[in-house]
Amino acid sequence: MKTFKLLIVLLFVGLQTLKTSAQDVHFSQYRMTPLMVNPANAGFNYNLRASLNYREQWKSVATPFTTSAFSFDMNTIKDQRKRASLGIGFQFLNDKAGDAKMGMTQGNLNISSAIKLDELSKLSFGIMAGFGQRSIDYSNLRWENQYASGAYNSNLVSGENLNSNSFTYLDAGAGFAWSYGKDQGYITQNNGVKVNFGASVFHFGLPSTSFIGASSEKMNTKIIAYGNMELGKTNTNLTFIPEVYFLQQGAQREILVGNVFRYLINEGSQYTGFVKTTAISLGLNYRLKDALITSIQLDYANYSLGFSYDFNLSSLSTTSNSRGGFEFSLRFVTPNPFAQGSRARI
Repeated sequence: MKTFKLLIVLLFVGLQTLKTSAQDVHFSQYRMTPLMVNPANAGFNYNLRASLNYREQWKSVATPFTTSAFSFDMNTIKDQRKRASLGIGFQFLNDKAGDAKMGMTQGNLNISSAIKLDELSKLSFGIMAGFGQRSIDYSNLRWENQYASGAYNSNLVSGENLNSNSFTYLDAGAGFAWSYGKDQGYITQNNGVKVNFGASVFHFGLPSTSFIGASSEKMNTKIIAYGNMELGKTNTNLTFIPEVYFLQQGAQREILVGNVFRYLINEGSQYTGFVKTTAISLGLNYRLKDALITSIQLDYANYSLGFSYDFNLSSLSTTSNSRGGFEFSLRFVTPNPFAQGSRARI
């Protein structure tokens, strides 16, 4: 435990020394984007996991920002004697913003190493390496020089020095994750406590953000810390999941707090498997000074389907009429987290 506390302290002290200078795409359903949150989540707590995510934002204000993501991770190598395992994962991200279709496409490879500290707690460390491309469509932009007598003329020269409409870059990240609680039957039996905590850092000032080749324009380093706790009582169908999520990237700070209420609708058969366990979750979260997030998630055996909507509460709400953005997510995991006796490899 002393070693674990020391690792946390060293990580956050190190993060405070990093110079940060642009902001990242994000999802309100951060639990459904595990590799985007932390590379240490690759193969952690599940043998196999695949997630699909889509977000559309600010449609009520202007051309919407659209973000999509796909991730796949699995637990590959295990050593029962050393109580350790190796996880790998891949993530694909795509983002389009505004009339100029300013876009980002990126693929990431994640590798993690997890160790079982005791019968209830596990610790994982992970790293990420990524390669991406940023692009922009200048043809949809209007410039001051293209206005004559108050009218826009696309045939007029913009006078802007537009060197390139795309460039490529390298990226990197690292983090750790810790979990506490029983592996098997925690939803079906609904007893005890499960805790998840993690922290990560991305970019390290590596990716360039300049279309004109300015080497000083770098993507801000991103720091993430998060935690949640599952609180269930024996012989009840309701589980409370309080959670907190923190992100710092340059001047941008995101703090999300809230709670998810999960209700077990149907407890599946333990032996025949003919009857599948079903649960529904309702979430209410608040992103400080920005939005109220409502969410609903349906779990059926190994599958999860989630929807959420951000109600804008910031100073932009006058223009947006409090309409922010919606998200869709789909996830498949093994082992089945509902099945009594199911157990991840580590």
